Amino acid sequence: MDTLIALSSLLLLLLSQNAAILGQMDRTSIGGSGIGIPPSATPPTPPLSLLPSTPSQTHFVNESFIIYCQTVQKDIDTKWRDPRGQTRENTKGRVHIEKKTTGHLALVFEHIALEDRGNWTCEVNGNRNGNRNVNVEREYLASFELLVNQKISFGKTELVQSVREGRDALVNCFVEGMPAPEVSWHYNGEYINTVNSSKHNRLTNGLYIRNVSQADAGEYTCRAMRITPTFSDSDQITILLRIQHKPHWSFNETLPVQYAYVGGAVNLSCDSMGEPPPSFTWLHNGKGIVGFNHRIFVADYGATLQLQMKNVSQFGDYKCKVANPLGMLERVIKLRPGPKPLGPTRFQLKRLYTNGFELDLQTPPMTNVSDEMQIYGYRVAYLSESEFKFSAGNWSYAKQRDFSFHGGYKYIIPHLEKNTTYLMRAASRNLAGLSDWSAVKVFTTAAGCRWNPSLYPIYVLILAFIWT
Repeated sequence: MDTLIALSSLLLLLLSQNAAILGQMDRTSIGGSGIGIPPSATPPTPPLSLLPSTPSQTHFVNESFIIYCQTVQKDIDTKWRDPRGQTRENTKGRVHIEKKTTGHLALVFEHIALEDRGNWTCEVNGNRNGNRNVNVEREYLASFELLVNQKISFGKTELVQSVREGRDALVNCFVEGMPAPEVSWHYNGEYINTVNSSKHNRLTNGLYIRNVSQADAGEYTCRAMRITPTFSDSDQITILLRIQHKPHWSFNETLPVQYAYVGGAVNLSCDSMGEPPPSFTWLHNGKGIVGFNHRIFVADYGATLQLQMKNVSQFGDYKCKVANPLGMLERVIKLRPGPKPLGPTRFQLKRLYTNGFELDLQTPPMTNVSDEMQIYGYRVAYLSESEFKFSAGNWSYAKQRDFSFHGGYKYIIPHLEKNTTYLMRAASRNLAGLSDWSAVKVFTTAAGCRWNPSLYPIYVLILAFIWT
């Protein structure tokens, strides 16, 4: 019985194999003739790969980059197409191709630009034995996406910008970058909240400020920042905003009447704020100042007229005219003759320090002059011995310190070097100017204490005894 079952299983197996063979013949027969025809020969897919093989490549503007299109068969045509579908055939230039001896075709970016972003495709035409008439041609593709980032920059943003007072202003900040960064604003270091603000509004090209006043002048920082899945960065630029306005006087302390004496010198000051910075013009008795007995020192917001008084014709009215495109100011200073002050009759050292001197200065009251013309203080000029030698005795290089009786009668010269010799001279001051300089005195600062580290315990005992 077991033998019969085994023979039956073997017979069924043989029958199933025969049926499979017949079915295969049916599939390969033509018109049921039963004659087998082999299927059409299919050319193998040419091996194709990119190196680097990452499907997405990320680079910054101006970086360089090379990618290779690799095939095993050297007789296969290979070409690169740019994101616009144009075939790249040039072998020189910022973006070009290079055919390698290995058969690989390199795509070379010497300097990446924003316009290079997109899908770049390498195309390979499979061509076995190099005979297009015999073989069936198929086209194979490999591509990658070039992502281009641009570093944050601020283009042609001007570091100094101006707007007229009372108008609306746009503080320009041209932020460039890919991906586009987020921009925030700070004024003199403080964050500006532009959300629901009636004063400030953040625009794509800057900060809009309504109805500016001089209080809005200052430093505005344009800060750009971005965070992406692959990197984060930030940068900023600070812009000085100037508010254009007509001139106004900086100080009201300028005396309308000033004094000088023939043989002396006087400085007449004219200080005014304005934007744009104003021009300054001096007139004497309504005419321009001529001759060699004057100098004018001009700064952005002030002008000082220095006169060497050679004769009485230099007294009179001096007018300072201040002007910019938005307005003009005038101020007249009357220069009148005054008595020359007496020089110091006592000039000596009162107290010595390691880093300074206290001086003893005295001048007797002047007779036959009004109280306002009496001496009200001193000026002390000084040079160290080495500075005096270096300047060849030129006192125009000396440091100066002014003293007024209103500040008390202590005349201290501080911030000197210890154990150093100084040359000093002094002059009295009244409303008409300076007296003649005194004779030069020579003083030397103290050398200071020398502490012996081995005696520190004794120093501590002495100090403790004194404090108790």
